[in-house]
Amino acid sequence: MIYGKLWLVVKPTVGIPLFLGAVAVSSFLVHYMLLTHTTWLPKYYEGGMKKTAAIEAPAETAAAPPTTLVAAAPATK
Repeated sequence: MIYGKLWLVVKPTVGIPLFLGAVAVSSFLVHYMLLTHTTWLPKYYEGGMKKTAAIEAPAETAAAPPTTLVAAAPATK
């Protein structure tokens, strides 16, 4: 541990809760600032988009094969 001698000055029963408390407070402040100073995060937390994209009709499709049958002339011998 790099700062192992720190625990000779600060008791672990005081230092560890103080460190964890500082991490929790700083995390809360970062999230609070993101919520109050950005426009996209509140919308993200609200969920989904209010406007939905319109589905466009597909481009013109290929024509169907002809349905009329033409009779062939009978074969002669």
